Order: sequence, then C-alpha cells, then structure tokens
Amino acid sequence: MELNAEQKEAVTYSGEARNVLVTAGAGCGKTRTIIARAAHLYSRGTDSSRILIMTFTNRAAREIKLRLKSEIGVASEQMQAGTFHAFCLKVMTKLPKSFGISGLSIIDSDDQNSLMGLIRKSYLKQRGKARKGFPKTKALLTFYSYSRNTCQEPEEYMKSQSDLELDTIKSCCELFGQYQEAKGARGYLDYDDLLERFSKALEQKPRLRAAVCNLFEEVLVDEMQDTNPIQFEILKHFSEEKVRLFCVGDPAQSIYRFRGAAFKHVYQFQEIFGSSITIPLSLNYRSYQEILDLSNWLLDKSPLDYKNRLTAHRGSCGHIPRLEEFEHHSEEASWIADLIVERNEAEVPLTDFMILYRSSYDAKTLEAELIRREIPYRFIGGTILTKSAHVRDIISLLRLVRNTRDDLAWLRFLQLWPRIGEKTAEKIFEALVLLSTNEMIKVRLEELLGEAHPAVAAFAAASDRYDSPKDCLKAVTKALNPALRDRYDNWQQRSKDLELLIRVSENYQNTADFIDDFTLEPLNDTDISKKASDDAVTLITVHSAKGTEAPICIVAGATQSNYPHFRSLGDLDAEEEERRVLYVAVTRAQNELIITRSSFHRNAFWVKSSPAVGENYFLEEVPKELLEATLHGWSPSDMSGLGALEDIF
Repeated sequence: MELNAEQKEAVTYSGEARNVLVTAGAGCGKTRTIIARAAHLYSRGTDSSRILIMTFTNRAAREIKLRLKSEIGVASEQMQAGTFHAFCLKVMTKLPKSFGISGLSIIDSDDQNSLMGLIRKSYLKQRGKARKGFPKTKALLTFYSYSRNTCQEPEEYMKSQSDLELDTIKSCCELFGQYQEAKGARGYLDYDDLLERFSKALEQKPRLRAAVCNLFEEVLVDEMQDTNPIQFEILKHFSEEKVRLFCVGDPAQSIYRFRGAAFKHVYQFQEIFGSSITIPLSLNYRSYQEILDLSNWLLDKSPLDYKNRLTAHRGSCGHIPRLEEFEHHSEEASWIADLIVERNEAEVPLTDFMILYRSSYDAKTLEAELIRREIPYRFIGGTILTKSAHVRDIISLLRLVRNTRDDLAWLRFLQLWPRIGEKTAEKIFEALVLLSTNEMIKVRLEELLGEAHPAVAAFAAASDRYDSPKDCLKAVTKALNPALRDRYDNWQQRSKDLELLIRVSENYQNTADFIDDFTLEPLNDTDISKKASDDAVTLITVHSAKGTEAPICIVAGATQSNYPHFRSLGDLDAEEEERRVLYVAVTRAQNELIITRSSFHRNAFWVKSSPAVGENYFLEEVPKELLEATLHGWSPSDMSGLGALEDIF
C-alpha cells in the first residue's frame, strides 16, 4: 500500500508515546491509514486477533475488513472490526453472567417508542396527570438517551437543557426508571444499554476490565471526532489497561452533536489519555485545489483553530466553484435537472452527480422534477428498509422465536391475523409467556387458536428453520405472505423488499446475528436495491454523506436558513457545527463544485430573512476569486424593490 510521508509517519509510529492521534482532513486517507496501520502491526508480528478496529457504521467496518483481506489475506478474518455497539454486544454475549444478561433482545428506535409510549400512558393515568404539556414520547426518549450518552444524570441534564418545571422533570425521571424496569422484565436492551452496561461493568469489575481489554494489543478508532462521552469512557478503560490507542479523526467533520458527539475530545486527547502524539494529515487526494481553497477559507473564518489547511495532491483544475442563485426553489430544481440532462447527453454518466441537501425535506422539489423528467435517481437518507411495516412484521416473528418474552414482537405478530386485536393479542401472550420451550408454545397456540390456524403454522416454520437465516426467512415469508398481501397495498413492490431481505440473509451464519445487525444499523432500501453500476443521480443528506465523494457535487438549498440552520442561531457551539456541516458538503466534490440557492426556499428569504441570519450566513463574504456567482431569472426591475424589504424584515 502506497503511503505519503505523513501517512507513513503515522502508520509506522513506534516512539515513546503510547497513543497516537491522527488528525486527518477531508479526503486525506483516514480509512487507508487505519488499514495500513493494522497491516503494519500484523507485519511486525502482532497476532491479528489482538487488533481491534472500532468504527461508527457497519458499512465502514465491512469496507475495512474487505480491504484488509486484500492486504494481508485470511489473517484479516481474525481481526475484530465493528461498531462500538456491535463490539459491546459481542463481548456481553460471550460473557453473559459477567454483564448480567441472558437471552436478551436488542430493540430499535421504533420498539423503544412503543414501549416508552405504553409506560408514559400508564404513568400519567396512575398519577392523574394531564397529558397536555407533559413531554411527548419522542421527546422523553431524546432526553433520556442524550443524558445517558453524555454521562449525565437525566435530572441535571433536563434542568440545563429544557425549560420544563422541576416537578415535571422529576416525573420524567421516575418514568425513565419504569422504562428501564419494563425493559428488564421483557428481556430488552436498547442501543444505549449496550454501551452503558458494558462500560459500567468494566468500571465496577477491575478483573473483568483487565480480562476484556487485554485481549487486544492495540485499538484502532475511526472517526474519533464522532465519539460521545460514553464511547470515550470505553476507550479510557482500554487506556487504563495500557492498551495502545490509534485514533483517526477530523475535528472539522464533527457534525453529530445531536447524537451526543463531543467535539472537544479530539482537542483533549493528550490531556485525557496522556503519553500521546498527534500527527496531522493534510494532503488531500479527492479534490482539486480550487475546491479546497473554498473549504480552507470556510474554516479560516471560524473562531476555532482547526489546524488543518488542505493541499490538493491533484493540483489545480483551472476553474473555481460556482454559486448559482435563483428566485424560487422550483427554478433551482429545474436548473439542476437541466444541467444533469445536458451533461448526460454529453456522455457524463448520471453516477457522476451527487446532490447534497441539508435535510430530506429540502430535496422534495428536486425529487419531483427528476421524476417528472424520468431522470433515474436514488436517495440516500431515505426509506429505511428494516423500518418498513411489512419487513418489521417478518422480523417480529424471528424475534419472538429467539426470545419468547418479547411482548412487542408477539403483539405485532398476533395482530397480523383477522379477528385478533390488541386486547386479544395481550391475552394470548399472557397465556404463553411462562412457557419455556417453543414446542410448548406451539401446542398452547394450537389450543388457543386451533391447530389449523395460519399463525400456528408460521410460528412452527420459524422455529423449525431458525438455525438457518436464509431458510428461516424463506419459510416465514411464505407463511406470512397471505396475511401481508391482504394487509398492505402495493404488495408487488413490497414483496420485492422481502426478496432483498432473503438475499442479504445469505451473508449470515445464524439468525441472531442477522436480527442484531439489522436492529443496530437498519439498512436503507437503496443500500441493497441499487448496485454501484446503476446509472442514477445520487441525492443525499449531508449527514449521510460522510465518507462519500463524487466527480460533480451540487450543494443545493444553500440558503441563509440552512447554513447555519435557523434552529442553531444563538447557540455558538451549534452554529459552529453548522459550519462543519457545510464543510463536509463542499469537500465531497472531486472535480467540480456547484452551490445553489434560491430566494424563496421553504418560506425563507435569503436576502435579509433576519439580522441574525444575515450576519451569520457562512457564504456572505466569500471572495470572488474563490466562488463565481451567477444570478438567474432576475432583472434590474426585479431588484429595484429589494430596498423596501429592509423595512419589512
């Protein structure tokens, strides 16, 4: 693997410092550096099974393992590579008694919402509290999850981050306790439990911490800037056991504050871990220098020192990025579609285009235009396949076979059938919950529903074939097909989703891993329904675009209300993260960067929507030598009335 001087210094470092922090700018080869480090350790005699690679997505883990295999062969299969959540789950599954778990099921955000909703309803009814004014289920989950991921007590967090009255906050905390008890009674773990339970067990049991951490000689962490405090605590456990840390990240791409990511971690690395060295990577392999000049300027305008000015390995291309301005967002969408058609007719493939939006809502106008013109596209950040109702119906049957205490799965499965409503389903579950084997459950179901009831046959099919993910999914799909066809419209398209699910299951050795993977990281339908060779334009949200790139990138809807987002105004940390969101967007471009915006966009008028927005707009003062602006659809007479808008706004 070819490495530049900066990368080689990081990859081969073996000096006095125990820990290495690699600050790698956009396009500077973060993943390559991680892979090269793992390969280097192996080549120097480190047992591959003693190398742990922590990532933030399963997709990144799969890419790293695939590329490692091409570098060091079958030895790469012994390396542990996966997300923090997946790693914690794997260890706890191997040592269930040490972590106090047994036969537990992972529940996703939809199940969390259902369970929290039940707890909230019961809590308010028992205490005679009014529902109006009390936080909604989704808000409760957000408060609780954020406090846990940032290692704060829920009460203290809510006092500082909400305007709720103290009595309401205390009620919320009581409710959180009931939520935890309800999960325990049902055998559930949610995402946050995986990290919290793992970290607390290692903190409270020094011998367990030593046993787990010393399985590894070095822990390699990708996207260090995205770690939240509880993930950071997990890394500290390794550090306390003198396990080396090799962390790669870019503070300028820290854009997950809403998930609890702590931007400050990168800057506190030496302070927290000690015995550390920081090695910067600044040679960009993705973009031409003109694109990097704009991204460097964007960071230079920040009050923070990101300490990473990028230089293009590819040099200059001779043309600077463009800013295209329109009166209305429909004109903006039409112009983008015109450009795609024009370039495609000149034999530029559609796959060369990536259109980046601040949110999926902002993309609706362009989606409609692409559909109208029959331009193929895929939207990343769109429908989650495993959150589709018909797919969740299938997986619910797999889940209840795995864990017969999973009442949410039972209620979903039983209500698929005619004449079984919520109350009837609850009574059936109560009659089954104490039975210890699937065979006993099958017999009891026959007594309750009748031997010929299709629910009995479906449960038996799932139980009999559970050991083979592919065979199990085939049998379950066949058994549930009549009920699902009657239940849902557009069954022809939905049935294709189930075919895709079966195809993906071929990659799994056991059904439990299949369930856990799709719960921990749900797949977008585009992830598995589209092949890389499909000629289609990519629409993507900026938060989904980390790690992606394209020859021609269009940052659309770049209005004052989006950069920074209007909800961030007044919060300096939030506004600064918005700068990083824009930085991530513009650094996706390889050859050509186009920024578009319109005056009227979701009722936001970018000329002067408010003094605060006007003052903070990131693209307000870009030098002409960095960005070429073109005004579309305006005439001098159009512009003459703008002065009056100062009085209106």
